[in-house]
Amino acid sequence: MGTYISLIIGCILVNNFVLTQILGICPFLGVSKSTKTALGMGGAVIFVMTIAGLVTACINHFLLIPYEVSYLSTIVFILVIAGLVQILEILLQVFSKSLYEALGIYLPLITTNCAVLGAALICSQGEFSLLKSTVYCFASAV
Repeated sequence: MGTYISLIIGCILVNNFVLTQILGICPFLGVSKSTKTALGMGGAVIFVMTIAGLVTACINHFLLIPYEVSYLSTIVFILVIAGLVQILEILLQVFSKSLYEALGIYLPLITTNCAVLGAALICSQGEFSLLKSTVYCFASAV
């Protein structure tokens, strides 16, 4: 349990993607004009990064590594992230039309957010477990 707490604190305060690694700065700067859209985009990025961390870790552990095709990780992870963003876009359009319209073009740009792909690749290269990958991606998104 202590490992996960230190991982969370380290991701949020010490190794912050935006402030120390300069990853994922596009949505941070582009949507921070109003509190509502900034919170909406933050929630969307947290959702996508957390689910992407879990799904990419599963794909990495159960498909790529056993079949010795780890060199495909980048392209597979990009496809997974793009699919998750499309699902999120559909859900926002159905359940929160105003937030969907407020985010506008920035919502599909989560697909090209380097922080999402960066977190997934860090987890796969660091050989994190499924739970550790999910916690790492969630904390990095926060």
